[in-house]
Amino acid sequence: MDRIRIYILLICYLIYTDLCQAIKYALVVGIGDYPVENGWKPINGDNDIPLVRDILYTNGFSNINIHELQNAEATASAIRQAFDKLINSVQEGDLIYIHFSGHGQQVTDLNGDEEDGWDEAWIPFDAQKTYFEGIYEGQNHILDDDINKYLYQLRQSIGDAGKIIVVADACHSGDGWRSEEQEALVIRGVADKFILPFEVQPYTNHEEYINWIYISACKSYQSNYEYNGVGSLTYALYQQKEKLTEITCEQLNASIKSVLNKIIPYPQSPMIETNAVINKIPLL
Repeated sequence: MDRIRIYILLICYLIYTDLCQAIKYALVVGIGDYPVENGWKPINGDNDIPLVRDILYTNGFSNINIHELQNAEATASAIRQAFDKLINSVQEGDLIYIHFSGHGQQVTDLNGDEEDGWDEAWIPFDAQKTYFEGIYEGQNHILDDDINKYLYQLRQSIGDAGKIIVVADACHSGDGWRSEEQEALVIRGVADKFILPFEVQPYTNHEEYINWIYISACKSYQSNYEYNGVGSLTYALYQQKEKLTEITCEQLNASIKSVLNKIIPYPQSPMIETNAVINKIPLL
């Protein structure tokens, strides 16, 4: 009888321990075949998805917890719903990886939180490039303000013990194009800004404590170039996929810059934004 009790207690302990382990979740968005009628030219954002998937599998992510949105699936509504699902699914201590590969664009900053007067936006499949009053007024652009709100909600769900990583393989300047000969470098983003005809609030310094890891392919005024049909940032991360649980964010940043300096012949400065504590720990 004592052996049976011990056996039952052991099983209960193992089940409890398994349930209490942190779960790794991922949201991966890759868009390449943007509708031409919306003003965008095609890129290869969807080609990044297999690389990202391999990175995740290598680092212990389960397929059941990876949500992928590709091309026409990646509408603004679908991306927002995916964020909401994450917020409602994650628990204390979980790890969240979010990856966006697609066009980026700068948008008129209306709340005064950007020193240069421009918000940065992810461009979903159904976003248009130009403002048209009463037709398209930016409702499908996903602004950095929107992303920050989602990240704050995710942080509340996972607590201080959890971790959030966001990778944006997009850009907010440059001219998105593809060479007919497929030999020139493809750029993700457009030089045309999305200008909203509203009164802009004066800039006020919004100092916020960043409690996540945000990896961007370039600075807001730079172009993000593709390499061999995939995103240069995604490619650089892929080169380090075996080390992402070992090297710190600081070391990873140096590694990404080194890779891009070798493969991209134009100025492109990737950035990892986080706080001083997180910067000293491994990415995953």
